[in-house]
Amino acid sequence: MRREANIEEWKRLYEAAEKIKEIKPWEYLWDMDLICLKEEGKPEKESVFVSVLGRGGTCYGLSIYEGYEGLNDFWMLAFQDRMNLPSEYVMYSQHCLTCYWGNREELSKKQRDIIKELGYKFRGKNQWLYFMSYQPGYIPFHMNQAEVRRMTRYLELLNRALPAYLQDRDSVAFEKEEMFTYIAGKDEKTDTWKAERLPFTSFQFAGLTIQDEEVEEELRQSQKNGMVLEADIPFLGAAVTDKKYERPANPQLCILAEARSQMIIRTEMTEPDEDARETMAELIIGFIENFGAPKEIRVSNLILEAILEDICKLAGVKLRRVKALSCISDFTEQMRRFR
Repeated sequence: MRREANIEEWKRLYEAAEKIKEIKPWEYLWDMDLICLKEEGKPEKESVFVSVLGRGGTCYGLSIYEGYEGLNDFWMLAFQDRMNLPSEYVMYSQHCLTCYWGNREELSKKQRDIIKELGYKFRGKNQWLYFMSYQPGYIPFHMNQAEVRRMTRYLELLNRALPAYLQDRDSVAFEKEEMFTYIAGKDEKTDTWKAERLPFTSFQFAGLTIQDEEVEEELRQSQKNGMVLEADIPFLGAAVTDKKYERPANPQLCILAEARSQMIIRTEMTEPDEDARETMAELIIGFIENFGAPKEIRVSNLILEAILEDICKLAGVKLRRVKALSCISDFTEQMRRFR
């Protein structure tokens, strides 16, 4: 069950963020210059990675990526163009906690009410402080109690880390794949810091290997039907509210289309906790079992290509990565206009 933070917890979070604003980290850090926050005695994989936004002068903020899973989402964001991933897909795939100094119209009523209750009187452009939680499969939403508490801890540590960085900034070569690591001890006097190599420097994604011998054999023996398919897994991009969700869901659609006839063959909506990549693999296998193997399957990004590679190899299907999927793009554009 979702628990909301009380006003005292929000107050502590806002105070931590306002102190960071006074330090103005966006004046000397780029968004790719990562600050790593660690706590003595905790595993390396629980490290927290901070990206500072706003050196370009458009939007000030902080993105907090928790653990190696969070860092991987950061690299997805960084390399989205190289992987030909749509901005919407990347944004809705993120798992991070953020704070922004934005404009009043960007805030929800709940966020404005919290500010009012705290007694803050923000005025002007890029002055309104608010917080957001990003989780894959959901619409970005305001933080729950646990997230507020974690974010407060991270920002309080960052308030200790930033002066240390300014004191020792010449020791870090961000351009050589280093990060500034701040290790919190029992108290501030025992904190240490150093430059470290980043744990990894590209987006990590896995393929899918068929393990069922019967399915393998069926794919190998499948008849060919000469069709050319398009396959994609975009996010719906609309809030789906249900009592079983703690926040509005943003399901993914598994879409299978025939490129030549421009006909949508199958769409399936996934639950937030389902892996749409696996669902798409199941749809492709089901299609081959029922209608035979197509001549070609087209995808638009490396992630889906890796998922379908083994299936296509077994079934003798050409797997082709293209810049755009015309049929599916038209379909999703119509859906968004209707939405």
